[in-house]
Amino acid sequence: MQHYYKYLWPLMAIIVISAIFIPLIVFLPSPDQPVDNPVKYMTKHRDHLDHSHFFNTPLKNGPQVTRACLKCHKETAREVMSTSHWQWLGDKVKIPGHKEPMRIGKKNLINNYCIGITGNWASCTSCHAGYGWKDNSYDFNRQENVDCLVCHDGSGTYYKQKAGLPGKKVDLLAVAKSVARPKGENCGYCHFSGGGGMGVKHGDLDSSINYPPERVDVHMGRYKMTCSDCHKTEKHLS
Repeated sequence: MQHYYKYLWPLMAIIVISAIFIPLIVFLPSPDQPVDNPVKYMTKHRDHLDHSHFFNTPLKNGPQVTRACLKCHKETAREVMSTSHWQWLGDKVKIPGHKEPMRIGKKNLINNYCIGITGNWASCTSCHAGYGWKDNSYDFNRQENVDCLVCHDGSGTYYKQKAGLPGKKVDLLAVAKSVARPKGENCGYCHFSGGGGMGVKHGDLDSSINYPPERVDVHMGRYKMTCSDCHKTEKHLS
């Protein structure tokens, strides 16, 4: 019987190799079958209108910029004001211990990063998509309080200070002239630094994904996708 063992090991090797490679041969696409390309799922955007000709006089503050935007985009502020970006509240949900459904979110919850906005109100609301939220007297119904620029700045120079007001060194006229479709930098201005620092609240979100190499993010690195290619909105609602 012993002389049969010399044939057993080659047979076992053939079985193992077949178990590994036959599925690959069967399921991998053939050379004439193209691999599915994620680019085909990306939103096809029109070229953004050059707005540089619509702003010709100095702009003193954020609300003045918004009033100028609303002359053409008449419903935009109302759309933004219905979103969680503005309200800092989600849709109504049933909460244990409460009879009626409630809207909860950053505005009214204690969380493990910022504890609560009332503890450091003006600094926390420096990331709000609006102007002037420094205490609980803030008027969420004033359309001119909506910050159009934080999402649409195309200059890369816009920043916000306490209570969400534009930074003191921001050239509002130059930023207004530059408005464009939101890019990763626009989204990241707040989402990268949630919790008070880069990557603090979301460990997978920081400035490295603005223009990442493929090894960091294959979607943005190889295919040049942006946040809004997946996080789609209609009338500013996601």
